[in-house]
Amino acid sequence: MSERADEEFRGTDRFQVRRRLGSGSYGVVYEVFDAQRAAVLALKTLRRWDPSALYLFKQEFRSLADLVHPNLVSLYELLTEGERWFFTMEYIDGQAFSNFLRCPSTDGSDPSSSEGSTVIDPRSFAPPAGAVRGRSGTGTTAVRDVAAPAEPGPVPFPSDAAYPARLRQTLRQLAAGVQALHQTGKLHQDLKPSNVLVTREGRVVVLDFGLAIELAPSGPTPLRSAAGTPTHMAPEQLRGGRLSEASDWYSVGVMLYECLTGRSPFVGESWEVLSQKLKREAPAAAEFVAGIPADLEGLCRDLLRRDPLERPSGREVLRRLEEPGSAERVPPPFVSLARREGIFIGREKELAFLGDALSASRRGNAVVAYVHGSSGMGKSALVRRFLEGVEDRETDVVVMTGRCYEQESVPYKALDSLVDALSQYLKRLNRDETEALMPPDIAALARIFPVLRQVGAVVSPRRKLPDIPDSQELRRRAFAALK
Repeated sequence: MSERADEEFRGTDRFQVRRRLGSGSYGVVYEVFDAQRAAVLALKTLRRWDPSALYLFKQEFRSLADLVHPNLVSLYELLTEGERWFFTMEYIDGQAFSNFLRCPSTDGSDPSSSEGSTVIDPRSFAPPAGAVRGRSGTGTTAVRDVAAPAEPGPVPFPSDAAYPARLRQTLRQLAAGVQALHQTGKLHQDLKPSNVLVTREGRVVVLDFGLAIELAPSGPTPLRSAAGTPTHMAPEQLRGGRLSEASDWYSVGVMLYECLTGRSPFVGESWEVLSQKLKREAPAAAEFVAGIPADLEGLCRDLLRRDPLERPSGREVLRRLEEPGSAERVPPPFVSLARREGIFIGREKELAFLGDALSASRRGNAVVAYVHGSSGMGKSALVRRFLEGVEDRETDVVVMTGRCYEQESVPYKALDSLVDALSQYLKRLNRDETEALMPPDIAALARIFPVLRQVGAVVSPRRKLPDIPDSQELRRRAFAALK
């Protein structure tokens, strides 16, 4: 598969392109008419192909393919046609969150036009050449504050009495969507106005899950690199620290701040914004706008705490966004086939059987365990519980999981997500360990599963694959390598 520069998607026999809606770091979204569904959909396709982008693209779809919630965009199908990969989703006819809740700007900026998402290596964080530097009390290098021009006095909060109620109602829907996402064990990582649309009817929809990650089953999630939009990222994201639901709630706090003041909590060049977030709390919204309702100002302040442990939980956010004096409202229900498991009871016999199968594999035998039963019996929960126990007890066992998704039309879909997991495992090994694992025909396997080309040892120049025009021979050699 060749790496192509950005090309416009011209459509297929099934999908007729109506217009280009927008683009992100690796994807382009179009409004299309789906002849099969006889409906208008949104279609996202890769803007530039490379193994890492392809992996993230598939993960974006798979992470939320089973999730249904009124405040989260619905994903439909993942497809490939030749070298083109794309997935379809619900088309949302709406405007960006901050445009819907327009507040006069106090700094001349437009909070709705957030800069693009980036991936940052916290270890290489540094201001541009020429920035003033100094020594902190601990002896580490720090960026010294540069005097900023005096801010004008606070402007009055919008006099429209309906604005606070509209803001609460819109934020409540955003919070319900974020809370539902967290309940399935996912973190969005890139919440910002352009990733939250509001329809004419007032429905709030969170979209663009390209940076979404799995939360750890217990405790915060380790962060390998900082990813997101600098203006809306939480301080712990910038530090390369551990992530939790509180990281997303910080981003919600930034959006609320923009709705209250018309500006971001921290302004300046990207490196200045990052530096300020790491060193101090966000300035109070009341410094820029007078007359903000006390409950909204307090919620905004708490969401923007530098310490994630001091930020309110999702349930607390929803409670505080209720109208003053109203009864606490139950968050809207959602349906998810991938939600977190609750208390696990019984199944000792089945767990013991799987444990015996693992022991047999240690004796050099390839073992396949077939877990079957009627829908809803808890087959997936059983397997997850067993694998979590293996990872907790066995330090020398590698666990890789995959799933065959009904909504996908991709080659070898029974194995595709499993090979994706294999590629991530190989990336974590050092070069010598990876080289020792490489079978002779790894290049053939990488032809069939391109995500493996993320691994340096796979794309080594000495592993060039001879031209094999016979597709059956290519498959034979590829799956021999996988075995």
